[in-house]
Amino acid sequence: MTAPSIDALVSSRICHDLISPVGAIGNGIELLEEMASTLPEVGLIADSVENAKAKLQFFRICFGQSSDGAVLGRPEVEKTAAAMLESARMSLRWEGLEEATPRREVKLVFLVLLCVETALPLGGDIAVSQAGGIWTVDVAAPRVQAGDAWKILEWQMPVEPVQPALVQFPLARDLARDLGRTVDMQETGEGLRVTL
Repeated sequence: MTAPSIDALVSSRICHDLISPVGAIGNGIELLEEMASTLPEVGLIADSVENAKAKLQFFRICFGQSSDGAVLGRPEVEKTAAAMLESARMSLRWEGLEEATPRREVKLVFLVLLCVETALPLGGDIAVSQAGGIWTVDVAAPRVQAGDAWKILEWQMPVEPVQPALVQFPLARDLARDLGRTVDMQETGEGLRVTL
């Protein structure tokens, strides 16, 4: 059994404690929308609350503690990732995802998706597939800007100092090692491909 990480436990605690009040704010906003549907400010607040809830749920999986043997269902994986990553500039689709996937594998894929996001300044189309125990993330994008942080995944660059915005890179590298996987990124003519 994997020893709990203090950092992961702290992340789990923060996400757990914040999701309830954020949800309560969302419920309050729904009531306000019914009473003041013509006020554009209420819609902006509602969008911000939904965005905060999506980030908390995604970050809880990404950065929180994941027990050995825990699994996540396909609908939860797809919904959580879509709420976090999909936008007018970014699309996300899943191919071959099993009905139940070990939570630690989902955590690794989510961390890699955050890594991929850093390389897409103009957005792109992301396809995540699972076949034969191998995960593949294919990205088609108008512009790819893969920085030096990708060297962390290949053990070619020291983790320190790492900026907070890039913490997903060392976390993905270490989790991949714990799972007996490696993360390989290749730039293609249309974007990039990550296998793990």
